[in-house]
Amino acid sequence: MYIYYDNKTDYLEVLERKVKNYSVPLKNGLFRIFAEKGKKLIGYGVEHASKRYKDLDIFDPFVKLSIMIKISRLKHHYTQQQIATKLDMGLLPYQRLESGKNNPTLKTLLKVKEILPDLDLSKVA
Repeated sequence: MYIYYDNKTDYLEVLERKVKNYSVPLKNGLFRIFAEKGKKLIGYGVEHASKRYKDLDIFDPFVKLSIMIKISRLKHHYTQQQIATKLDMGLLPYQRLESGKNNPTLKTLLKVKEILPDLDLSKVA
């Protein structure tokens, strides 16, 4: 899973894999992303992502959590290394958390919430 977020335009892309692709509008500000070769659905794009957490329900809760953490981190202008250090964890485990490849413990989530207080965990599920 690849999660790309541009905080300047508030645009999010969540891709199953990195390939040449194109998008097709799904509904207002939501896009399906297809592989250019094979025309297979490989992800979604979301405009105004930081204001549309309800629309992120197309993703499973762990991916949605990862998206929310990444958006919050970038809004606070932290690097992944800075957050990992504050969490007292290595960079790779933090990157796995932010990419949706790692299921965090409650203890980790509470620490993340301390560092990124605007993270609203009630919007995850």
